[in-house]
Amino acid sequence: LLSAADDVTRLRLYEDSARKGSVIIQGLEEVQVHSKREVYQILEKGSAKRQTAATLMNAHSSRSHTVFTVTVHMKESSVEGEEVLRIGKLNLVDLAGSENVGRSGAMDKRAREAGNINQSLLTLGRVITCLVERAPHIPYRESKLTRLLQDSLGGRTKTSIIATISPAGIN
Repeated sequence: LLSAADDVTRLRLYEDSARKGSVIIQGLEEVQVHSKREVYQILEKGSAKRQTAATLMNAHSSRSHTVFTVTVHMKESSVEGEEVLRIGKLNLVDLAGSENVGRSGAMDKRAREAGNINQSLLTLGRVITCLVERAPHIPYRESKLTRLLQDSLGGRTKTSIIATISPAGIN
């Protein structure tokens, strides 16, 4: 969302040859911050660029997923007096909800968006299932979302999921 230009071109992802399993996103801006206030300003800037649209089910339906990544670099001194650099990464991901096109009334562009959202959610589900079942192949590359989150889904990572579920009878 924080691409340097205010364009709506498709995200292009590339493998990062320097770091196995990492991805580079063409045109994305990386910003160094030094305070909570700066972090909140960037979140607000990204939130303002987020695409929403009205459907029959939701007046402000998300038309895309949002990924906000914080990478923390921390220098420490070891017992021997050496400087050690520790790096941690936190992904805050707001997934657009799956959508039944017939019930939401989505048509044309909105229906295609719904299909793309549903496809990426299905792929995320398949990736998580394969990780849990320790499958020999994990289908990270089937979706930009899972490819982007690949280094945070497997390995020595911790994941928390918070689900918002509508109490509406139609759901």
